[in-house]
Amino acid sequence: MRARVVVSLDGAIVTEIELTKDVTVVGRHSACDICIDNPAISGRHMLFRIVDQSAYAEDLASTNGTKVNGHPTQHQVVHHLDLIEVGHHKLHFFDDELLAAGGISNLETTVHTDFEKTMVAAHAASPSPARTAGPAKEDLSRTMAIPSATVRLGAAEESVDTATPMATRISALALRALTGMKAGEMISLEQPNTMLGTAGADSALVVRRGDGYFLARFGGAAPRLNRKELAPGTHRIAARDVIEVGNTRYEVITSAS
Repeated sequence: MRARVVVSLDGAIVTEIELTKDVTVVGRHSACDICIDNPAISGRHMLFRIVDQSAYAEDLASTNGTKVNGHPTQHQVVHHLDLIEVGHHKLHFFDDELLAAGGISNLETTVHTDFEKTMVAAHAASPSPARTAGPAKEDLSRTMAIPSATVRLGAAEESVDTATPMATRISALALRALTGMKAGEMISLEQPNTMLGTAGADSALVVRRGDGYFLARFGGAAPRLNRKELAPGTHRIAARDVIEVGNTRYEVITSAS
C-alpha cells in the first residue's frame, strides 16, 4: 500500500509525508517520523501502522487523544481522505492509488475542502499556541491538555494533571528482565516513553501518562501481556504483570525510587 499524510494547522499545510515504513510514529519528540513541535502533542502521540493493504491509526495513550473523522479512537483502520486530529493539528490521509485514480493532482486543493474550511472556522475561537523553540532539554512529559469537553475520557485517555509529582499520585513502576542476556537487570520507566526490544524487529512501547503506565505494540510481532497476545491500542499495566517482547520476558515491579 502506498499512502501519504498531509499535516495542516489552522487551514495551512505544514508538511507532507509518504508512509514508507510499516510503522510511522507521530509526536513531539524529535525522534518521531512525523515531528510536530506543539505543546498539545505528546512526545509519542500516535502511530500509523501498515498491514498488507490496510492502514491503521493507533493512539499511544496521548494526553489529548486521537480522533478519526471527529470520533475519539485508540485503534482504527483509516481510509482514503480520512481526517485524523492530534492536538490542534489535522492529518489528512491519502491512498496514492486512489488519489491518482481520482484525477487529483493538487493535494492543497483537496485538503482545503469546504468541510475542512468549516472545521477550521469552528475552531477559530480557540487558536492553537504559537510554535516556540523548546528549552535545550525539553520536558516531553508535560504535554498541554486541551481544555475542551470533547477531550477523551477513560483509563488511558484522561486529561492529565502534570502539576502534581507522579510519585505522590501512584507508586512508580519499573521492569525487571527475567530472561535473555540482561536477565536480572532493572529498567526504569521514569521517561514518558520506554522502548523494549529492537528497533526494526519485535518491539513494544511502555507509555507513562498521568496516573498510569500503558503498553503498546510498536514493531514486529505483537508483544504478550500475561501470556496473551496484546490486542491493538494501549493497555494499562500494573505490578506483577509479565510482558514478553520477542524472546525476552519482563516483570512489572514497584520501583524502589
